[in-house]
Amino acid sequence: MLVAFAPDGRLLLTVRTANLPSHAGQIAFPGGRLEPGETPEQAALREAWEEVQLDPGQAHPLGRLPAVLSPHGFHVTPVLAWLDARPRLRPSPDEVAEVLWVPLAELAAAPAWSELRERGGLRREVWHYPWRGHDVWGLTANVLHDLLEKVCGTRA
Repeated sequence: MLVAFAPDGRLLLTVRTANLPSHAGQIAFPGGRLEPGETPEQAALREAWEEVQLDPGQAHPLGRLPAVLSPHGFHVTPVLAWLDARPRLRPSPDEVAEVLWVPLAELAAAPAWSELRERGGLRREVWHYPWRGHDVWGLTANVLHDLLEKVCGTRA
């Protein structure tokens, strides 16, 4: 999962297409599964290229946030990266309906809320961040919540 910052303080997020088998229509960071032999950084950059044609040479990995467990049981490693500029992106029509550049400051100021959800016998807190008519929620919002706690201090 690539958590990419542009110089203007915006985060790269995508709206997943409606035809995807999971998480259709949801807002997400670019990302996907590790290929054999890949590091989380390599996978995040590869997936960002596949999903929105982000040139890997424009993204500079800074580090990782703690891995999170997805509702499907996958360990997801958020990779933080700095972009040289806010690039012009070309979303893959099979995966991405829209590219969003979301100001981190707006998310930090959003009236976030959480709920407890259960899946497969596991209860977890799921965060929601309203942003310009969108509901950023689930794994993406949980990663955002962790990021905002680290950048801005305690959020909830």
